[in-house]
Parts: sequence; C-alpha cells; structure tokens
Amino acid sequence: MPDEAIVKRALQSLAGGGEEPSPDDAGGEYRETIERADAAVDDLDAAAAFVEDVGLAELERAVARAETDLRATASDGRAALSAFREFRAAARSDAERSESPRTDDP
Repeated sequence: MPDEAIVKRALQSLAGGGEEPSPDDAGGEYRETIERADAAVDDLDAAAAFVEDVGLAELERAVARAETDLRATASDGRAALSAFREFRAAARSDAERSESPRTDDP
C-alpha cells in the first residue's frame, strides 16, 4: 500500500496547476511528450512527475501539434489530457475535504 504522505504530495502536485509554459515542441518532441503523458496516466507518482517536469500546457501544445500530424497520437494525447484534468479535479476535491472542518467529530 502506498505511503499516505507520498500520495498526498502527488495529489497536491496534480492540483497545484503551477506548471510553467515552455517553448513549442520542435520536430517530433511532441510525440515523446504525448507518449510520456499516456504512460504516466496509470501511475500516480509518474503522473505527478509528469505535471511537475513537463506540465499540462506542454501537453496541450503537443496535442495541438499532433492534431495536424498524427491523428492517433493526438487521440492518445487527448485521452491523457482528459485523465490529468480528472486527476487535478479529484486532487482539488480531496484537498478541499481535508481542509474543511469535520462535522462528525464531537
């Protein structure tokens, strides 16, 4: 079972939304970005690392580039982007619940 502190840090990273924009992809780098995002969807630690290292803005640019070059890669990228947005929403919801005072405590 994963360490609770590690999971919380990963969720906070996903919820943070502080990724820095980077320059547009050159050449086929956008393919690598999408492939890395797609692989990271199945692992919370990898997803958090992707958001920290690459950022969703970069994934959005990669998907846009792939739209014109590779339809299948763009589809994978859209699916990964959707999953990351769901992760972020879940992490924010979890953070809001943990910050709210508990009403079931006496």
